[in-house]
Amino acid sequence: MPLFPPGATEEDIEKVYLEAHKKTKIIYPKKTNLFSPKLKNLNYVKANRSHIVNNFFVRIADFFLGIWNGLLHAIKRFIIKLYPKKDIIYGTAKDAYITGKLTFAKKGDFADPIHHMPVTLWARTWLGGWRKFAEGETDKYGVFKLYFDFLESRKFRYRRFYFQIYQTAHIFYHQDSKQVRPQNEVFESIKIKKSEFTGMGYNLHNIQLFYWEYRDEVPFPRVVIKDHDEDAPEYYSEGRNTAIEAQFIPVEITKDEHLAQIALNPDMLSIPQIQEDYPINLTVAMEKELPYSTRCDYWFGRRMMNGMNCATFQEDPVEKGTYWVKYFGSCNYAINNEFAFPTAEAQFKLAENGLPVPLKIKITGPTNSYNKDPFQEKIFTPNDGDKWEQAKRVMRVSGGLSTELDDHFAGTHLNTEQYAIAVRRNLRRSPIAELLLPHVKEVALVNHSADTILIGPGYIPKASALTAEGIVERAKDMLGVLDWKNWEPMKPISEAHTYAKAENLFWEVVDEFVTRFFNEYEDQIVKEWYEIYCFSNTLVEKSVPLFHSNIDKNQLTEKELKRHEERVAYYHDRYRLDVSLKREEIDGITKCISPITKNPDHPDEGDLDNLKSACKYIIMMATFMHAWVNEHQYEDIGEILYSSLGLRFSDSEDGIFQPEDHYAIAPDLTRATQMMWFSNLLSRTEYGFITRNEEDDIHPDFIQILEGKRKEFEALNVEIDNIESRTNI
Repeated sequence: MPLFPPGATEEDIEKVYLEAHKKTKIIYPKKTNLFSPKLKNLNYVKANRSHIVNNFFVRIADFFLGIWNGLLHAIKRFIIKLYPKKDIIYGTAKDAYITGKLTFAKKGDFADPIHHMPVTLWARTWLGGWRKFAEGETDKYGVFKLYFDFLESRKFRYRRFYFQIYQTAHIFYHQDSKQVRPQNEVFESIKIKKSEFTGMGYNLHNIQLFYWEYRDEVPFPRVVIKDHDEDAPEYYSEGRNTAIEAQFIPVEITKDEHLAQIALNPDMLSIPQIQEDYPINLTVAMEKELPYSTRCDYWFGRRMMNGMNCATFQEDPVEKGTYWVKYFGSCNYAINNEFAFPTAEAQFKLAENGLPVPLKIKITGPTNSYNKDPFQEKIFTPNDGDKWEQAKRVMRVSGGLSTELDDHFAGTHLNTEQYAIAVRRNLRRSPIAELLLPHVKEVALVNHSADTILIGPGYIPKASALTAEGIVERAKDMLGVLDWKNWEPMKPISEAHTYAKAENLFWEVVDEFVTRFFNEYEDQIVKEWYEIYCFSNTLVEKSVPLFHSNIDKNQLTEKELKRHEERVAYYHDRYRLDVSLKREEIDGITKCISPITKNPDHPDEGDLDNLKSACKYIIMMATFMHAWVNEHQYEDIGEILYSSLGLRFSDSEDGIFQPEDHYAIAPDLTRATQMMWFSNLLSRTEYGFITRNEEDDIHPDFIQILEGKRKEFEALNVEIDNIESRTNI
């Protein structure tokens, strides 16, 4: 098959690409109005019919309800302003005290103290005013003892008392002075009757808090969220909710209309019609201008290297100068019988321009409904005509699902959440909290939404081969190759490897930013080293097992062992896992995440470098690594027939090797519109960008350093204004 479309050249494709990229660039609307449909937040988005307010009369009612709620909020704000909590301690004598101990409440960690938690004793007057009597924090053992003026507390003006426990909700920065402004909020408030203060000491005993608690029913670190809107450990900012409402409602309405049409009469719709109803994506725009431009071998290699997949090119140990890209399919994970998910591997050579040219594609595993041999192989080359074109599509689809689950969901979302929980549970005094909190906030919330939108009963198990159980098990395995220790960015294999060069450039930005921060706050970091020790312990204790460390190779067949060894070797390259490190073992389980320190009192030699490396890794995963996949999803999985997340077996012996217009292997109509909804959801609802700094929560140094590299990123086709500061979609 030709490398380019007939009569076209590389320059023609690049010209069409630039025009299509500009045409399909996502523009973020600023706000909605009274007559716009309403969507409360991300948790109300569903793969089927979402909870949006679209009826005109309901919107009018919702408008007046909004006015009423606004009035209530205004009254609350007025009361707060009328009765502010002033930072003044009432009383002069310190002859009485209130004491107690804070621990986690969940079974299994209820004996663990919550250290350095801010606590305050307040009095409420008969007229509603607040008077602060004492403030402080728990010690390293979770114990607090606040002294206050006993006689002052007996005065008639005080009606009752409140013991309040605080957490840091957000970190904000003054962009000129770099002064940090933490925003604390009440996590727990305990009412105390005035009559109970009868002695000089009052003991609240052991206060157990369900504070950033871990879930039990999943095999990797996730936080408990009982109610997304009213009983979560954190909440989306108002700007986040406004952004998704403004950006995504048109897509939601399109999907809902399609689902209604399908329920009424599926013959009213077709896959091309569904595609046409959604905003045009990159590959569709290019095909309209230059047919076959996105199906040719040139584009295939270019996108594998520098598109959403940003694949790892592993050099062939025998055929030097050639490289393999590997997407491991269903393996031993739970699957359904409708969709194929074979292992897809492609061999490339580098052209003179440095871009990869495909030489061979190997598909391993079931590709039809008749032969279920998991190790059957089919090999295709450019000489195979139509079958080569079909093999490229299979490679794109297996690659799309692998990238979505392995790199996006596990590699950034779940990976970041495990660090976010450990940060919240342990870091309060340490400046590291200020460094990391802006980059790990909201990830637990969006992951909670993903449980129902995309996983669980959501879209991906219905549109691909993996069941919900299979996705969870695969995610656990992928977390088992993700460690901060000795991680480094991908090495470019040519000058055209712009993704790897961009990853390295952003790593330089993060390194300079974190180094500056450590230089400024190192003394305070060392002073509060106990928090880093607890942070490290939490990470290691809750870490998943090292990938396949518990597999008995003697129980594997020869083919299973070969696949296992290939998979381990490729993942180690892909995720830059240092296999030479000695891993921690807890209860017979070899943990994946490396400890930062083992000394609770002060950093040992190398520990500060460890902490710096861990911080860089966390920020890198939450920002660039997530933003890259997220931003490019609509480009590479935004056309149904180009690359869906699954191909159906159909009734043919050829199975998934069919022309694109053979719709029996494509997603059905319902999943086709859900696929377009899905790719738009992930690429069109971004919020919280580093340079835009919508909420003043990004450290000025980070913005300044990144801005200084703007031209270098532009040379790599990267718009720094589209790099998010956190993983919240």
